[in-house]
Amino acid sequence: MNDKLNARQKKFAEYYAQSGNATESAIKAGYSKKYANTNASKLLQNTTIVQYIKELSDKLKDERIMCAKDRQVTLSDIARNGEEETSDRIRAIDTLNKMTGEYTLKVDANVSAEVSKLDDLIKQMSVDDE
Repeated sequence: MNDKLNARQKKFAEYYAQSGNATESAIKAGYSKKYANTNASKLLQNTTIVQYIKELSDKLKDERIMCAKDRQVTLSDIARNGEEETSDRIRAIDTLNKMTGEYTLKVDANVSAEVSKLDDLIKQMSVDDE
């Protein structure tokens, strides 16, 4: 899609995706300062440019989001750092334990019951209550 854009339009979209300032982006992309505001407004009405800006913004967001491994590394660094507050270190360890499933309660139960035995017990209890 961005192959339909000329070089200045691409630059505008790239600057805009980073800064969010249309006029400044138009100037940086090579449009005249005198008409930067007008040009920026027109550029933002171009659906091809808007789509390219959206693609760039989504890519930037994806790059900023930490993956699970990055979060674990950061938490591990906090937990190991002796200069951190003890409560912060404990919280980091606690969060790591939750992330890795250390707190998962594992229950292995093999339950089998005969319905007739259960019915007999219920009848006995009801007879005893009378």
